[in-house]
Amino acid sequence: MAFTQNSLNYAVDYSKAMANAYPFLSYFSDLYGSPNSATYKPVSGKSVAVQSMTVSGARAVNRDSIDGNFSRNFNTDEQVLTMRQDREWDTLADPMDIKEDPIVTIANLTKTFNEFQKVPEMDAYAAYRLAEAATKFGGTDSTSLTKDNILDQWDSYIAYMVDQRIPRDRIRAKMTPDTYKLLKQAAGITRFVEADTGIRNIDRNVGKLDGVVITEVPKDLMMSEYDFTAGWAATAGAKQLDMILFDPLAIAAPVVYDTSMMSAPTAQSKGKWLYYERYYYDVFALNQRLPGIFVHFATAPTLGTLTFTTSKGADSTHTVINDLPAAPYGMTYMAKSASGAQLPTFGQECKSGWTEVKNGDSFTTASGQTITVALVNVTKGYKATQGGSALAVVGA
Repeated sequence: MAFTQNSLNYAVDYSKAMANAYPFLSYFSDLYGSPNSATYKPVSGKSVAVQSMTVSGARAVNRDSIDGNFSRNFNTDEQVLTMRQDREWDTLADPMDIKEDPIVTIANLTKTFNEFQKVPEMDAYAAYRLAEAATKFGGTDSTSLTKDNILDQWDSYIAYMVDQRIPRDRIRAKMTPDTYKLLKQAAGITRFVEADTGIRNIDRNVGKLDGVVITEVPKDLMMSEYDFTAGWAATAGAKQLDMILFDPLAIAAPVVYDTSMMSAPTAQSKGKWLYYERYYYDVFALNQRLPGIFVHFATAPTLGTLTFTTSKGADSTHTVINDLPAAPYGMTYMAKSASGAQLPTFGQECKSGWTEVKNGDSFTTASGQTITVALVNVTKGYKATQGGSALAVVGA
């Protein structure tokens, strides 16, 4: 039987090599290398299923009786995530180029692609998705940072996260060089002068602050939005991210290598070597751990759009609010009625004068009024992240 030589797929070995390379190439290696990223992998196609559970609290014991009534005191939920970054890269290598130019090798080509395109793109994507999650949840701040206030602001961010039961020693910080410079200049940061060798070495690095590991990240990798059509580039309306704080266990960042192969020169490739790889990855915020992501924006994010509908209430003073999506963990809906839309700004408190509502609620209003609904972060003091309005439709 004739032997046919097939192209070899090095995806498994390549995946292991990339996993070893991330700590040296990636600014977000602690995110892509987190335990969740290995736990949550696509089980069928591109879907990732994240299971979570809630339970009731304990209650006092009645030593004198058994009422015989027992009930289920737990709920389960499933967050189904779909991988979005399905990527490929290929290149031809002419044997004459390889012969004439010693640096033209498949090893050098893939190494250059990894260092200057793939890994930076994955870092930019991580920053973008973390900023998106923080914006939707309301875990953001845009206070202008200075060397005089940066430590106070830092303390408030960490205190907020710890209040939400995020262990301090699990938090990771990514910041731009400009923000890192402010931190180094801040009063209260200890400097070390080493003189035992006869050379006075002054170390002003801030590798850890209050137990939180800090990594400097180039500004171009810390933007709120990118275009990934070919490679990666910040969009025209992208905002600068000064600082990202996150708990790696609040995130799942699976990376899957589907194909990595090289074909020898053939007539079909006109005598050229062909290298091809395909991989897909994503960065997801877990619903139950959204407080584990906090982002400082150079300028405040804009209010997200919330869409809902209204229908006739039971009488002339009520309107039913419909089509509100389930509020994420730590968030709720607040509504008010007025002669026109009363949309808040991003981060505005929506508590006094607002009423908490859920989908299907009958809301007190009047004919001709406009109902405004805001999605707010309860953990941040009812600060708005999304808002929308619709005309009241009262009953007879």
